[in-house]
Amino acid sequence: MRVGVDATSWSNRRGYGRFARNAVGRLVDLDAGTRYVFFVAAEEEAALELPERAEVRPVRGVRASVDGSSRSSIDLARLTVAASRGGLDAVLFPSVYTYFPVVGVPSVVGLHDIITRQLPELALGGTKDRVLWRLKERVAIKRATVLFTVSKASRRELLQAVPIAAERIVVVPEAPDPAFRPRQRDEAEAAVAKLGLRLDEPLVVYAAGLSPHKNVETLVEAFAAISTPARLVLAGDLDGGPFLSAVSSIRARICELGVEERVVLPGFLSDDELACLYSVAAAAVVPSLAEGFGLPAVEAAACGAATILSDLPAHRETLDGVALFFEPRNRAALTAALERILTEESTRLDVGERGREAVSRLSWDASAEALRDLVSAAANGRGRRA
Repeated sequence: MRVGVDATSWSNRRGYGRFARNAVGRLVDLDAGTRYVFFVAAEEEAALELPERAEVRPVRGVRASVDGSSRSSIDLARLTVAASRGGLDAVLFPSVYTYFPVVGVPSVVGLHDIITRQLPELALGGTKDRVLWRLKERVAIKRATVLFTVSKASRRELLQAVPIAAERIVVVPEAPDPAFRPRQRDEAEAAVAKLGLRLDEPLVVYAAGLSPHKNVETLVEAFAAISTPARLVLAGDLDGGPFLSAVSSIRARICELGVEERVVLPGFLSDDELACLYSVAAAAVVPSLAEGFGLPAVEAAACGAATILSDLPAHRETLDGVALFFEPRNRAALTAALERILTEESTRLDVGERGREAVSRLSWDASAEALRDLVSAAANGRGRRA
């Protein structure tokens, strides 16, 4: 069996890129009886770390890691032609963000969340972008043989928002990348020192993307209101990305509140650097307004960090009872949670340990096995169009 894989999001730093690298990477390793053909942008082929068993099919003239409505019609045509002529039994799209139509081949399509429907003005640009995105999503759903999402919470939201038969949406859960594990103190100290920070000052860490729907300004406001000395690290790309950027408004709010000396924006950090920060952080905070799975929260918890999370169904699904929760726009509640973690060592240690135990049960192997079943069903005609 030959299965095509849309790998144009492979290098993306956001959650759907992590899903592709981890879930699909394990899928290729586990499913030795299937030949996986990876369609990639030729311009980035040499820089990609793809599974050894993958057959790589570079497509010239195509941009990589493009999502939303920003894929040009020429890009779409080139990818469509390449995959349609690939002699495939099925094609897997790890995420609808980089979807392109494939003629005459059953498809498995991932719908990670409904953020573009819940908060379109915060996730996409102007009206044209939103219209084109909705059109692409509609085509992907209509043409898909099998659909999947990444949490039970996301599945419920999709069923409420999109006219799809319930039996056609399967959950393929996520898990922390293996890099996210507790690190030794000397390794963590070196990573912290590179950012001009010290281990003798409490650190509050955020690393879930600097986009408007991530609600980072509320975190800055809550942090500015605490009375306990601490430093706030806001990690993430500072030069834009696949979603809208809130970097300018975040910087402005930091200045307005006069906390420039207490807040650090180091830009993008590697997984190893983040794992080091989480391992010694007093708290990891994710104040998002919406999430499909909430991967940054489980990554922080996997390192033993005490997590403070916006009260969302996706966050509750993975860390209910082992994190502190607050209403996403309730600055006072977030301030109180920060003060509690920063001043109550027993609470901080308990939340961190129970969170680490909770996410230790999550596995990318389980994700890969679920994908293998979906791909097999699509290729063998056991899946039905949504």
